[in-house]
Amino acid sequence: MAKLVLLFLIAFAAGAQSLSVGVLGGAPFNDVVNGDQINGLQSIAKSPNFTIGGEVQVNLPLNLRLEVDGLFRPYHFTINSLNIAEDITAQQYRFPVLLAYRFKAPLVKPFVEAGLSFDHLAGISAAVKSTIASGPGQLLHQSDASFVLGAGIDVKVVLVRVSGELRYTRQSVSNFSDFSNLNQAEVLVGVHF
Repeated sequence: MAKLVLLFLIAFAAGAQSLSVGVLGGAPFNDVVNGDQINGLQSIAKSPNFTIGGEVQVNLPLNLRLEVDGLFRPYHFTINSLNIAEDITAQQYRFPVLLAYRFKAPLVKPFVEAGLSFDHLAGISAAVKSTIASGPGQLLHQSDASFVLGAGIDVKVVLVRVSGELRYTRQSVSNFSDFSNLNQAEVLVGVHF
């Protein structure tokens, strides 16, 4: 029995070397909507520019790494016209699943990554569903899948690993008719344990 427990502990320690958890935070370069005027309706972007969340990474053979993130970003814009002034708020939850290739380097390890993100808007203002039933500003989709590309660096510091990356996400569908910004770019910094 003692040999089985020892074997389990050795297997657990070996597995723990290939698994890491961390936190991510960053700032988007652009808003979730375009500031446009269409058919007398104007959108004004007001989202706070931050993204935050957690991640799990599994190291794979051949310098590959599988990464799964859970990210949160506030969603806020105003739609104005002669007879409408609606504040639209929501929370965007993104769940990217990425495969990263890490280049061999002594201290700073560069990486590139690609994958899919499964996105969902929650807590959407009730006014948008009742006020804007069609045309620009209409809620089209609350969930979608996005394509993700990224590049960055990892640096090992005493007991943690710090990463910095630039990430591009291309949504497959618009959340709001005519106003959604399908191209998202952001800088993310992570601390991994």
